[in-house]
Amino acid sequence: RKLISFLLLMQEEDGRFHNLMDYSQRIIDKPGIDDHLGRAIWAAGAVINSTISTGMRASARLIFDRALPWARMSTSPRTKAYVCLGLHERLKVESEERNLRANLKLMADSLVALYDNNRASNWEWFENILTYDNARLCQALLVAYQSLGEQTYLAVAEVTLQFLKKTETIGEIHAPIGNHGWYVKGGTKALYDQQPIEPGALIEATTIAYKLNQSKLYEDALRQALGWFFGLNTKSVKLYDDSTGACYDGINPKGLNKNQGAESTLAFLLAAEAFVNSFSQEQL
Repeated sequence: RKLISFLLLMQEEDGRFHNLMDYSQRIIDKPGIDDHLGRAIWAAGAVINSTISTGMRASARLIFDRALPWARMSTSPRTKAYVCLGLHERLKVESEERNLRANLKLMADSLVALYDNNRASNWEWFENILTYDNARLCQALLVAYQSLGEQTYLAVAEVTLQFLKKTETIGEIHAPIGNHGWYVKGGTKALYDQQPIEPGALIEATTIAYKLNQSKLYEDALRQALGWFFGLNTKSVKLYDDSTGACYDGINPKGLNKNQGAESTLAFLLAAEAFVNSFSQEQL
């Protein structure tokens, strides 16, 4: 209830969202249509596809419906991806809703077009740069395939997911793209700082691919990415904190970033849940 109330507070009546609030609960930015709008739609879709009270689900539909027209105007690939994830969640309970299906097709087709415009012989990606939360783009096409059955979505999702996994592997360990420079096509991949959001997204996307295609490639990718949280990384440091149940904020050139932010902890918990649900007890 508090989270739905917060989204309603941050959303303008026209559907756009604010992204920043200070400690006195004062909104300190102008409304926009970037990543935060897409994530809000994703969250609202998850609430709609839940057993929470009817009133809360009605509020989530209001949030979703007001924001969706703005999402169509966004040029951000990640916003499009988050919206795909939200539409997929809502379609689980409103599977015949033609407007939802049309919007999902619009967003997914846009991601495929980005892939077609940016791909090269050694670059199977949607943009000319790899930055953060990259696997969400692959995940968006995987769920679009699940909802709509379009084979192109599955094909592009698999080739880009495999490219991402290969790019973020050094030897036998997962090495996420660092945020100090990212990885521009034709350039050098930044190794640090590595953030939990990246392996977390990779795990969540790969669990869907693994469900669709029981390939050992995906199983290995899942185990490798989860291992990053438990010390199988470039600094051999453990990101998951047994004493608190939280996750440290990342790996920098000196070792562990000892902050334990909500985004990092959520990234780990969601990834761990997706991982556990992908295997039988004997496989874990």
